[in-house]
Amino acid sequence: MTIRSRTSRARARGSRAGLLLAGAACLAVALSTVGAAAQPVTQSPVSSPAGDEPVVDASRLGSRAGGPAARMTAKATSTPDRKVQRVTLKWNGTQDNPGYEKTAVVPGIGHLTLVCKPSATMIRLYAADRSAETQMWMAKYEVKNDKNVVAVKTARIYRYAHAYDDGTGGTGSFAHEGLNQRSPVENYSSGYVDGIISQRPGRHQTAAGVALQPVTSFRLNWYWNGFHHPRAYRSCQFDAVFKTTFSTRLGVNWHGEADAAGNISQVTQLPSLGELRLRCATNDDGAGGIQSISLKPNERDARVYAETITGEGLREHHIDTTSLGYDPESGLVGPLPVPRNGMMRVYYTVGDVTRPFIVSSYYVTNNGNPGLNLCELAAAPY
Repeated sequence: MTIRSRTSRARARGSRAGLLLAGAACLAVALSTVGAAAQPVTQSPVSSPAGDEPVVDASRLGSRAGGPAARMTAKATSTPDRKVQRVTLKWNGTQDNPGYEKTAVVPGIGHLTLVCKPSATMIRLYAADRSAETQMWMAKYEVKNDKNVVAVKTARIYRYAHAYDDGTGGTGSFAHEGLNQRSPVENYSSGYVDGIISQRPGRHQTAAGVALQPVTSFRLNWYWNGFHHPRAYRSCQFDAVFKTTFSTRLGVNWHGEADAAGNISQVTQLPSLGELRLRCATNDDGAGGIQSISLKPNERDARVYAETITGEGLREHHIDTTSLGYDPESGLVGPLPVPRNGMMRVYYTVGDVTRPFIVSSYYVTNNGNPGLNLCELAAAPY
């Protein structure tokens, strides 16, 4: 055997060893970063509501390598005035019997269940009274195709779709919103939801002047990883905070223009802030047909930052921001127009006190049949 042939064989053995080592390294990297989704576009976290442009709240997003976002710090409380619930659904594939669901009470309405399974991820609402009009509005923030996107979603539970419905259709007692973008569920996902749950009489009957059920707001951060891998590599965390205020029930509701007469506005005194004014008028109310939210503050040092969220798509195309100060002529901060079909996050500051609110708004004021016009406006501390 020549020196040349021995050298060639040695080189071949070295090449095969190098390939094996490279393959092992690739496998190690794959197992350490199980997820396959893109990372969010870099954004500064929301540290204050004073900016002019909406940004993704990076503190509420997880990552493939770093795991889920830090859990929210709100404390669970229950008083005659307020109920705050902390609900965390967390499991990993090494557990013998992982729990795939967690439930929270929605006072006066029903309950909400968080579901995270390799086969299904969702927020599921149950309403005890199907004859009422129950709505769960959600603004979902996530990453799709390397872009930061937002989507406004509404899960409704109802028996009567409109004033002349005979009640033979409608929905069941459950409604849900899925969190996965495709089926089967993607390997990795992280995002967050801001939501509001409200209820009023069904659309077949009048709504004005009827005592409202308490309105519940919620925040949810979701994360899962490894769903396309063996069970031992799978994990999930849903972290949620639900807030219900019993003494302050904010909303304007009417079904049909006859129901709207004298019932197009609500004025509520809020501690440390002032009078919160909600208005949802018909087109011919004699005052311009305004649908709005405004504040008559306790002092002139007052301002508001608001985000109006509608539709679905790129964040910058579907969130409009507004910053306003105090108007000495009207004595108000605002008014801010509410969307015809959408949501708002509103941050009022009076002196050194800032209070956030979340708003859902749906109204029809241009139907040729006055009985089919309606307004369903809800707001809650957030």
